[in-house]
Amino acid sequence: MKQWQARVRVQQGQPIGPSEFKFGFQVKLRDHRVNRVNDLRDISQLKPRLESGFRRIFRFTEILLGVAATALTALPASSQPFLQQTSTAAEIALDPQQKSLTPAEINTLANEITVRIDGPQGGSGILIEKQNNIYYVLTNWHVVNRVGDYDILTADGQTYSVYYSLIRRIPGIDLAILPFQSSRSYRIAAPVDAKTVAENSAVYVAGWPRSGGSLRQRIFLSTAGTLSRRQPPQNGYTLIYTNLVRSGMSGGPILNARGSLVGINGIVQLGTNPDQIVSAGIEINQFLEWRKTASLPTIPQRLTSNPEQPSPNPSNLPPSSVGTSPNPRVANGNFTLANSLREDSGEILSLALLPTYGISGNSNGNISIWNLATGGLRQTWRGHNSAVNAVAVDQAGEILATGSDDGTIKLWDLATGLSADAVPLLRTLPGHTNAVLTVAISPNRQWIASGGWDNTVRLWNLQTGELLQTLTGHTQLVSAVAFSPDSQQLASGGKDGTIKLWDLQTGGLVRTLDSKSLPILSLAISPSGSTIASGSANGLITVWDLKTGQALQRLQGHTDGVWSVAISADGKTLVSGSWDKTIKLWDLATGKLKGNLIGHSSYVNAVKISSDGATIVSGGWEGQIKIWKQS
Repeated sequence: MKQWQARVRVQQGQPIGPSEFKFGFQVKLRDHRVNRVNDLRDISQLKPRLESGFRRIFRFTEILLGVAATALTALPASSQPFLQQTSTAAEIALDPQQKSLTPAEINTLANEITVRIDGPQGGSGILIEKQNNIYYVLTNWHVVNRVGDYDILTADGQTYSVYYSLIRRIPGIDLAILPFQSSRSYRIAAPVDAKTVAENSAVYVAGWPRSGGSLRQRIFLSTAGTLSRRQPPQNGYTLIYTNLVRSGMSGGPILNARGSLVGINGIVQLGTNPDQIVSAGIEINQFLEWRKTASLPTIPQRLTSNPEQPSPNPSNLPPSSVGTSPNPRVANGNFTLANSLREDSGEILSLALLPTYGISGNSNGNISIWNLATGGLRQTWRGHNSAVNAVAVDQAGEILATGSDDGTIKLWDLATGLSADAVPLLRTLPGHTNAVLTVAISPNRQWIASGGWDNTVRLWNLQTGELLQTLTGHTQLVSAVAFSPDSQQLASGGKDGTIKLWDLQTGGLVRTLDSKSLPILSLAISPSGSTIASGSANGLITVWDLKTGQALQRLQGHTDGVWSVAISADGKTLVSGSWDKTIKLWDLATGKLKGNLIGHSSYVNAVKISSDGATIVSGGWEGQIKIWKQS
């Protein structure tokens, strides 16, 4: 176990404890993507996303009425300020007519109630109560258990000092509460009984993870997932969920689909397998039970002379304004930034490339077609009910396949759509039981392959939409698939850290490539079919011999998860996009770094290279598509 921990710390470049492992998946990444998220980073939890990225909208049960109200009214009279601050929000959350919030609304609410905690340890926290002009932040004890002074950064960019002597640990569980003073008005979280959240219901986790890169900036992130199960308490942790969780998000809120607080997030090691890290949280009920009889610390007058300080880096600014290169047009590898495209569709989670157009899948469910020559948005439409994690186009440029958090794959008549005002829907493939993270179309235009949160790879008939095979073998979610050039083999990579090669004629497993690393986030097979490149959540890129399964090269340079890899048509250049905000160009034959493209201000989720090798297109968490031209 110690050796494993040491290896992870070395991979991440910093000494971190077992409670603060950084994964990469979101979710898109939410992991991320969000998903993608920390599990893959994600993600999805992987994800993005990460988060994101990492999943956005899932099935959920109606919240039972009156339970949270009973818990709140049981508080003593000394807690009335808490009730006054939260009762309105709690009543809204318990209103049977109140609909679930959209991902954008969840993100806004989470940003308002979540604070960043800086100090000897650091993490995230929740604005849980206010008494007069004193706010109280609920967080994990492991976020503030090192002696020293801490700062709270709120959503409006203000910094407040917290003195270590005023931090109070909640006995028996990994929670602590800390006060700060402010005359400003901040939104307070609205707790509800966590027992009202059923398994497989949607939950959202928010916080301030540490991004990639040497500066280690922290960016606000909220990721979607589902409550997978409950377990007996371990240091207070009972909730197990699929969300993308990254280092720095410990202490952040777990929200239900209506935006009510149901728990406190923390990354902990659970179970009998010492090498298994899962995302887990503490039910808010445990805090509410403690709060019935506890009094909160007050701030002595001598410490309140200058409670507010302007933040040098306002946290309410969008990610695109944080960490921007001072001269983003400067690049190397003979590529320069030619254009930046943006459309209000949230994070760019996926890309497909045609000779003239680029197609993006976006976190709000939109699909957009961009004119790469003019830099204009040709059209955008609502393709799915939630995040579009994957897009793929057949070699003829006639059919577009999209995969989403809503669990479906959709096929679109792209040939008609490029000459008309709308892109007709051909059919919907509803086979997966959970979010779809990746899709690919075979070069011979016979098959579609897909993978997702249900740990399966599915093979479909492109022309009829018939489900031909369900390939099982991955023990965790499948985040990437790629066809061989001759359409005879399919490669799949997942959170379990393995790449599996499948025979498409028989559906049999040819071999398994074990990365002995963090989750596989991305795959690309060379045009010759001789090698396959994989990107992992620890920033490592591995080039494998496709026939023997031998690892030929390990490319080290990224400092965060590699969410996307692409190989040029001549087989000479590998392009990689990472959550460290960079795009790197590698000589595939020698493994040497040829270029480093700087321009994205947040996580890079997707990269593509044109057939002539003269254009690179990238999409990022900040919602921008960047076009790089060979100079």
